[in-house]
Amino acid sequence: MPVASIDFDRNEHYASFATTSRLVACLTSESLVPVYFIPASVETENFVGLCLLLRPVKDQEEKKVHQVTLDSILAVIPLRGLPILNTDATVNWNGIVCTHISLVDNLDMQPHIYSVVAGTGDKRNSSNDHAKQTLTSILSPSATLNEFHLQDSYDAVHMWHRFASDFEVNGKLQEQIGQELGSSINFQKYTYDHPKQLPGFESSTIAWEQSVVEGHATHPMHKARKSYPPMNALHPGSYDLEHPKIRLVGLPRQSAVLRGDYEELAQPLVDALFKAGGNVEQMRSEFADYVFIAIHELQLPNIEQKFPVAHIFPAQYSIYVEALASLRSVARPDILPGLSIKLCLGIKISSALRTVTPFTTYFGPGFSKIVPKLTYDRTVLYVERELGTISYRHEDSDVAKHCSSVVREAIEYSPEYKDELFIPCGALVEKIQRPDTDETLVTRVWSLDTNEKRVAFLESYVDLALRAFLPPCLENGVAFEAHGQNTLARFNRKTGELKGFVIRDFGGVKVHNETLRKSTGKELDVLPDSCVEAHTLDEVFKLLYHTLFHCQFQRLIRVLDLHYNGVGWAIVRNKMHQLIPKDHVMWPMFMGHEKVPGKCLVRMKIDELYRDYIYRPVPNMILFKPQQIPLA
Repeated sequence: MPVASIDFDRNEHYASFATTSRLVACLTSESLVPVYFIPASVETENFVGLCLLLRPVKDQEEKKVHQVTLDSILAVIPLRGLPILNTDATVNWNGIVCTHISLVDNLDMQPHIYSVVAGTGDKRNSSNDHAKQTLTSILSPSATLNEFHLQDSYDAVHMWHRFASDFEVNGKLQEQIGQELGSSINFQKYTYDHPKQLPGFESSTIAWEQSVVEGHATHPMHKARKSYPPMNALHPGSYDLEHPKIRLVGLPRQSAVLRGDYEELAQPLVDALFKAGGNVEQMRSEFADYVFIAIHELQLPNIEQKFPVAHIFPAQYSIYVEALASLRSVARPDILPGLSIKLCLGIKISSALRTVTPFTTYFGPGFSKIVPKLTYDRTVLYVERELGTISYRHEDSDVAKHCSSVVREAIEYSPEYKDELFIPCGALVEKIQRPDTDETLVTRVWSLDTNEKRVAFLESYVDLALRAFLPPCLENGVAFEAHGQNTLARFNRKTGELKGFVIRDFGGVKVHNETLRKSTGKELDVLPDSCVEAHTLDEVFKLLYHTLFHCQFQRLIRVLDLHYNGVGWAIVRNKMHQLIPKDHVMWPMFMGHEKVPGKCLVRMKIDELYRDYIYRPVPNMILFKPQQIPLA
């Protein structure tokens, strides 16, 4: 449904919708509130019914709701496509059969999220009449259309505070999460307000990295950039996050923990920073007992406060770099060909502060030595190793994580691969730099204008992705964090043909040590309490399902318009049948259960978790088949 331009700032409206729809998706999938599908009471184009969120009753979340009152409603969202329904859980309200919703996606929704307000409201806009009539159909017979109106643009901040009060989230945490949601809306609007030139086959990988419009498809803090003291407040436009400066910092050698070939690999970057500042020989002589680290300019207040022995060189010892999709990883191909640098950035971007923990800096170089032993097709998957790391020597990892760095392979910036195009998979499914469209970069750039073209593209994509990521999981007990930001699709630059994938970032992998040892003869080398070690194979499966199937395949299938008809998921199932033996221990995990563990992004925020995960059962999308609206 279009947004009326006379009543709305388009970008502000869609920015609110982008964040709020993701909050709705999480509240639904995590069973934090009762959510029901109300079938449309009127026939209207692109309207199948309503997604009705009811306010939570914390101790009765599983109990059936017998009657809906206006006060019990948290939000009302008109739907253009069917969400994932649990047909075993229905209620009958005023003679209308309403079905429990297990999963709802923002692409299921029209771009309107309503709150219920007493009174008749503004008569000028009748665009929600069909939604109001449908809602009225399930209310008690005494309810009338004049008792209430549906107010558009219900935003995530207000919805969160109403939910959090009902759910008894403590006040300080409630306010903090509300601020992060507000940051997400504000930065989303800024992105809409400043569209970029659309990338194509001839564009650089960096142009594709920086083409992200909305980011994570289900995380309600998908665009949050929330800084904390001693850093300055970060507002949209206050700093160019895509082209940041890095500054030179020296650490006394005894204060640094080095792993791998850090100094050798970082040397060209350190040289460039010294050269920018001048007095190179004098400075090197004066700091002969120091090791050097590049620090994101925004991170300097944390360095100054937490590490008094660190020497922050004057401002002229700096250079500009190009930020990748994660914002904290950067590249300068002219200085570090074939490499990228992961930096600390003490800003909450989506779920957590984007620092680099000692667990990560310790694990990466050691695991990189195991990578050649893993079972995977080298023609389909390239694993970018983490070749050198540095971190500050401190007994408190929450302090040390603010001063560390990772040097990793980045073949996308190597001259050897100049005839290939590497694109973050998440960028493929991004909108074409505007909010009010369903067209994405993958459909535009690859001219996927027919069903046959879309099916062929998906078949190739799913085949190569599963051939890339299933073997390490099945054979070695290794799940890479294969979501759209960490995974690069590798294309022939001239033809657009998909050749394979690249995986980067070892901070979120899961490895079952016993399976790794049996298959490779190698064991994990991790610090105590590292979260990468999986104690069961189920942990490995959960990570791969969430990142590859839920975050990556589901988004691609939806934007290719192959979800509701079931064609996309049938393609996935067929490939899974080919690649997983039925007697394999992981067959039932992927293919045998209607429900799988779903990662709970909001519950984790409420419990203030990042390195530990919370899961709740969600529908296994691999088994999805087309649905029908339940009849009375």
